[in-house]
Amino acid sequence: MNALQYAENVTEVFVFPDAYLRVKQLLESERADMDEVAEVIQLDPSLASKILKLANSAIYNLPKKIDTISKALVVLGGETIYNLVISSAVISVTEQVQNPGIDMDRFWEQSVHTALIARALGNKVAPRQSEQLYVSGLLHNIGELALCQQDPELAKACAGYSREEKPWQCQRRVLGFTYAELSAALLRLWQLPPSIIEPIALQHQPDKHLRQPAVLLLNISSRLALSNVQPDLYKQANLLDPFILEVLGIIQPDLRAALDFCNSEALYLLSVLNPKAGMLY
Repeated sequence: MNALQYAENVTEVFVFPDAYLRVKQLLESERADMDEVAEVIQLDPSLASKILKLANSAIYNLPKKIDTISKALVVLGGETIYNLVISSAVISVTEQVQNPGIDMDRFWEQSVHTALIARALGNKVAPRQSEQLYVSGLLHNIGELALCQQDPELAKACAGYSREEKPWQCQRRVLGFTYAELSAALLRLWQLPPSIIEPIALQHQPDKHLRQPAVLLLNISSRLALSNVQPDLYKQANLLDPFILEVLGIIQPDLRAALDFCNSEALYLLSVLNPKAGMLY
């Protein structure tokens, strides 16, 4: 099967929470009522709790504590809340994966590290896109779980990468496509915004998209996260393209700062988005 076929099959199993669908509908309306949005979120205690915990984290670095969803909407704005709802909804969907056959701790760590690094680098290079980059980073490898749900043995084979064969190279050899392509196909079926999907779809082709900073930033972020999560296998120098760094204007102190931010916030983010994973660290 190709990436789209796998994505289509899994949408029958992965069902989004009603709260997400209603919030999406409200925020995409030309006459969005923020009080109604807050009311819908509050009806889902798990979603409301995650949003408040994230709003009060160092990720947003707000001067005062946010203690209500209404206040979060006012301070953070509808777009940021929408992105937080997307993140929470997709994470709840992934909880439906049965017998994944892969190292889920590694999966979550890689996803969270990519999200935090993408946000940190995005704040420097493309501040207006940093919020979308954070979500793209969190969801950049969601296709792996889609494959796990349908064919755990193939997912295990794709986890057999090495120093010589990078993960995306192994995926292409085993599947004929990468998790990036499967992730993008799935997120399109879920009708997520193109600004989140496009960097995911193109992350392994940065040389063809040099005028799209979001694509380049996700490429760098996912590779930097890989070296951070699996330092025994990969070193920065073997994964990061110096030319891409030059195009973005990123230097070594920027990479160190992004890693410092990631390492300081990763455990908290894991505990909020996926408590089972967070408890293991």
